[in-house]
Amino acid sequence: MLDPAETPGEVAATFKLLLIGDSNVGKSSILLRFTDDMFLGPEEASATIGVDFKVKMFDVEGHRYKLTIWDTAGQERFRTLTSSYYRGAQGVVLVYDVSRRDTFEHLDQWMNELNTYCSTHDVVKMIVGNKVDKASII
Repeated sequence: MLDPAETPGEVAATFKLLLIGDSNVGKSSILLRFTDDMFLGPEEASATIGVDFKVKMFDVEGHRYKLTIWDTAGQERFRTLTSSYYRGAQGVVLVYDVSRRDTFEHLDQWMNELNTYCSTHDVVKMIVGNKVDKASII
């Protein structure tokens, strides 16, 4: 994983990845941890308004790749905005909070939205259970 400023060069390919799921499941925290190697404290976390966007550059076998990661808001009022972000996505990460069963049950709705708005049906899908540190042992 290289910093874009460290290695100039032509980008071999750009990939679009979406993070989707209910509000407050930790999508923004996953994005920040992956792109900036940082954690947000509970007092620092706030709801995403509309969409957030970050870029991560990779160098693989002498080729440079650009990953654009779109963090979508989980609130219902922003759902009309997010439909356009599905277009052109090669990958989608569906995130739920393991300490909130309803966020897992809503994955069907997110999958339906994904299948409705994604411009390609061979998009790679991944489900991530987040907030394991908050889960109670049954």
